[in-house]
Amino acid sequence: MPVLRGARQSMSTHAVSRRRFLWGLGAAAGGAAGILTAPTSARGAVTPYKLEVNKIDVYGTRDPQLMAMPSLAEVSGYFKDEGLTVERHFVASAGELPNMLASGNISIGCGGVTTLLILGGQGVPVYGVLQQADISGTQALVLGRRLANITDPKALNGVKVGQTQGNSPIEVWTGLATELGVDRSSVKVFNLKPPELVVALDKGDIDVMASFQPYIYQATQAGAKLIATGNRSYWPGREGPRNWVRSNSMVIVTKAMLDKNPNTLAAYARAVTRAVADANADTPKAAQKLAPELKIEPEVLLPLMKFNAYSTAFDETVDASFKFTNAWLVREGRIPKPVPARDVLSTSIVEKVDPALVKWRPA
Repeated sequence: MPVLRGARQSMSTHAVSRRRFLWGLGAAAGGAAGILTAPTSARGAVTPYKLEVNKIDVYGTRDPQLMAMPSLAEVSGYFKDEGLTVERHFVASAGELPNMLASGNISIGCGGVTTLLILGGQGVPVYGVLQQADISGTQALVLGRRLANITDPKALNGVKVGQTQGNSPIEVWTGLATELGVDRSSVKVFNLKPPELVVALDKGDIDVMASFQPYIYQATQAGAKLIATGNRSYWPGREGPRNWVRSNSMVIVTKAMLDKNPNTLAAYARAVTRAVADANADTPKAAQKLAPELKIEPEVLLPLMKFNAYSTAFDETVDASFKFTNAWLVREGRIPKPVPARDVLSTSIVEKVDPALVKWRPA
């Protein structure tokens, strides 16, 4: 099976960790000061804007969901075209971003709608200014080898399900089990960190794993079977689109950053929009360019990227993600009430890039 550079083949004899799957932490930057001008792929003429600052720092995890498009923009020279230097800082977990943004230690983070709504629910002044991808397909459920070929839903009664507490993929299990009529009271749920889930599934300590990429891919390479994602069922005879989990990755900025640096943020958004167009036009080529940045072999990265629907538009997927995540966080007791999208989303930056990217307006 394809593996990451430096990774061992046997999962049973070597504990899986994020470091094993994704090479370490790091950052890169490039570019110089200048005037914001339209990229060659921009639609129509764009009025030049003077950048308020020509260097910014962006934080996120080194994976295809959160930092792929900024990284592709960097290696493609699109930030440099905008006269912008972007220093990318890779954090170990997206769970670090809420505290970093709330404390004011960072001004820009690439995170999920969950991060945005938790901060908004606490009254922290942050805004989502740019979608990066619909990542619903990266939230998924896999069956261990013992269950890989089952077709009778009754075989799921009494199984051991592993999840990471506080993460939405467990809702994929809830949706599938409910649809199949599984006796959920007979099921035991165990909370483990994502790398521990992969090991536990491989050893047979759990039967079903609810997690996200790249851990889902890693589990399938060891013999597990993908049976459902946040937006699709693969259960035999019940295949097709679903809405069990809706999730988008966003560029999240502090209010101070948005208020003081709209032109700089527009330059950033324009460069990322060009990267998204490249990724959608030729995903294999984009994977080749991204592989050294994300520290993932191209043949592994390519299928991971295909579970993401890259876009910088404000569209119905953002609306669906907000509705799902608000309801889920309220049920979990993590926010007291739903956070109105208009309180934590701003379309002003995207409108500077291309008004046509605003296909849905937060209410």
